Amino acid sequence: MDKHTPKHDAFIRAIMGNKQIALDYFRASIPQNIQDLLDFSTLRQLPDTYVSKELQKSISDIVYVCQKASGNGEVKISLLVEHKSYVDKYTPIQIGSYIFSGLLKQIGNKESPSLIIPILLYHGADRWEYKTVADLFENPEPALQQFIPDYQYIFHDLGQISDEEIQSLHNKFLAASLLAMKYSALKDQLNTLLPTILTLASEVDRNLHKSLLFYTLVGNPLTEEQFLNLIKSVPNQKKEAIMDIFEIFEEKGWKKGIEEGRAEAEQKIETAVRNLIKQSVLTDEQIASAMNVTTDYVAEVRNNLAAE
Repeated sequence: MDKHTPKHDAFIRAIMGNKQIALDYFRASIPQNIQDLLDFSTLRQLPDTYVSKELQKSISDIVYVCQKASGNGEVKISLLVEHKSYVDKYTPIQIGSYIFSGLLKQIGNKESPSLIIPILLYHGADRWEYKTVADLFENPEPALQQFIPDYQYIFHDLGQISDEEIQSLHNKFLAASLLAMKYSALKDQLNTLLPTILTLASEVDRNLHKSLLFYTLVGNPLTEEQFLNLIKSVPNQKKEAIMDIFEIFEEKGWKKGIEEGRAEAEQKIETAVRNLIKQSVLTDEQIASAMNVTTDYVAEVRNNLAAE
């Protein structure tokens, strides 16, 4: 795994840090009978992670919490971002590990255990069917079935949701983001949909819009001509944000500019990590969770600071 987690994870963190977008996503992905048991008016994000060190290479999480509609206790809602680009049949075991890691952390924090609702977001190109831990065992004897862990999770496979259904979402920026993720590995289809994606995303604040632009354009083999044609298709009020990115690309040439944009983003992350370390308040694990990097990366930056 690279020092920085994949750009997909970084993008999801950027948009899901917005409470309204997160709320609209949960309303779109959580079954209605479960939503009826939750009080979304109390929804808030936690600066926490339940991902163990062993799981960091395959899964990262974004944790929200809300009260039950009954007022009796609260529930954690965890969006699990799948890093693997291939179907892994053992993911249900990893999710189980995540659930118990979260419960153990709650107990370690002297909290009463709260239920954890895991939502697995998958946007890979291969078809992935929902499986549970029980599906991994072939015909266990009835007396032995009681020893198989029994839990469910919400599986959100963008590949199995039509473009029309995604575009019909009430939150149009969320719709644009999910479309961009769905076709992130299919550049021809993505480039065809770019005018639609950017038009859907036009009514959102500048920082979120830029996050979407970088996600769709950095590393995208668009020619300069294609890029300029794209600008013409975007509403006037959003052309400025696209031109800001174009200037980064153009400064040292179109292809070099793509790497320049990536390098600039990585430099900002390193600076932020350095500042958090200097404050001497957070652990490496907390900094890694907040900045969407690995604990090894934080440790490396800490060592470099000590050597300066």
